[in-house]
Amino acid sequence: MAVNATTISTDLVLVMDGGIGAGGKQLFVNRSFKRVKPEASNDNIYAIAQELLDLQDKNNIAVQRRDIVELINQ
Repeated sequence: MAVNATTISTDLVLVMDGGIGAGGKQLFVNRSFKRVKPEASNDNIYAIAQELLDLQDKNNIAVQRRDIVELINQ
């Protein structure tokens, strides 16, 4: 059984510091940017993320690339 994967969409997510919650745990704020070209390289996505982070007032925790992949059994 061969399963083929096709990326159908990609999102860029900026994970930022949301402060400390009532229980003393770290809070996170996510900013999602949808409709990123699936063909975009990780280097290009990261470079854009750095530009977007310059516009934010919160500290960066992580830059995430989220791919939605469709699996087809052939």
